[in-house]
Amino acid sequence: MHKLSRVIALSVFGLSGSVIAAEDSDQSRILTNLDSDGDGSVNFAEFQEHRAARLDRIDSDEDGALSLDEFLSARSLLRPRGDRNPDRPEREATEEQVARMEQRKAEMTARATARFQAMDVDGNDIVSLNEFQEANFLELDSDNNGLLTATELRPKRPGRRGSNDPRGGKRPPR
Repeated sequence: MHKLSRVIALSVFGLSGSVIAAEDSDQSRILTNLDSDGDGSVNFAEFQEHRAARLDRIDSDEDGALSLDEFLSARSLLRPRGDRNPDRPEREATEEQVARMEQRKAEMTARATARFQAMDVDGNDIVSLNEFQEANFLELDSDNNGLLTATELRPKRPGRRGSNDPRGGKRPPR
């Protein structure tokens, strides 16, 4: 019985190590892809070189900038929801559920609108490529030193609490 506990504990530690190693590998790969001068961090110029395509994906009228409508539309496009369990029969939502969903949608739209307005530094109701990239860079730069490290470039996973997660740590002001 004692040996079984030890084997289970060692297996858990081994799996944990594998997950950490995989995350370190992901971070290193992301950093290597963006760090064109090889100094171990990504400055804004390096970030700009590789991130122009992100705006292109959501710029539906292809004018090189984002309107509020494009930004709000992109928020829903980037997070496809789909049916989580196709074997489950569909149920009719109650009035209370519909009201809650509408309230959440309104709150999300308000947050997205505030985010758009924060990115629109010059206040012209259009977010240019430079404004878009700068806002995204600043959001990732959690220590506000003007450089992104492998840790700051780590993909954000749902449920993970970190410095950029409003539920854990502090978020830089927008």
